Amino acid sequence: MIAIMQPTFLPWIGYFYMIAKVKYFVFLDNVQFEQRSWQSRNKIRLQEKEHFISLSHQKTSQKTLICDIKLSKDTKWKDKILKTFYHAYSKSDNFNLIFDSLKYNLNKHENLCELNISLINAICKILEINTPLFRSSMLDLSDLKRENLLVAICKKLDAKDYLSANGSKIYLDKEEAKELFKDNEINISYFDFTHPVYKQNLNKRGGGFIPYLSVVDFLCSVKDPREEFKKILQKN
Repeated sequence: MIAIMQPTFLPWIGYFYMIAKVKYFVFLDNVQFEQRSWQSRNKIRLQEKEHFISLSHQKTSQKTLICDIKLSKDTKWKDKILKTFYHAYSKSDNFNLIFDSLKYNLNKHENLCELNISLINAICKILEINTPLFRSSMLDLSDLKRENLLVAICKKLDAKDYLSANGSKIYLDKEEAKELFKDNEINISYFDFTHPVYKQNLNKRGGGFIPYLSVVDFLCSVKDPREEFKKILQKN
């Protein structure tokens, strides 16, 4: 089974569950970049509320591909992300592990896609996810769109089963798309994941559980991310 997703910034825990559940995972990085999307921002928990942290990128054409987006050379936005992360999670037992990786990658990469993929790789190592990761831009495929590109990626990696995000059902459930996958003998299944509830009261101010935050919230909230993630894999 294969999964194909855009490389997002510090994605939610379900993203990593999807990576762990498939044989191959492909970063869909040769599609159009979307402004103010998960590709360049995500949410963490700060003072018991959702708070966005965002990457800053250079101005570019609306048709620019994700893999071609350059990060802003101004370092103030990087300092802001690190400062916000510090205020949110500095009391966590795992703070240094996550903070050091975040700081290192923010300072190392000038390309948005490379930054996102590098961070995802780092988190996969923390969670002991060993699924091989690929980039669609490096699979030597022709200029295809939507379902045609997905099918081409599946065929390139000899995948007969495709695990799709639920958001893609809007166009994959159309007759034309279903016929395309059927003609190429590729089965589509849709991502089914129950969000885990874990203890988030690092600041001990109470407040209810906030789901769908960046995976860093999970990493900093639980004492042993590897073991807790294994439990999540067993339950879903």
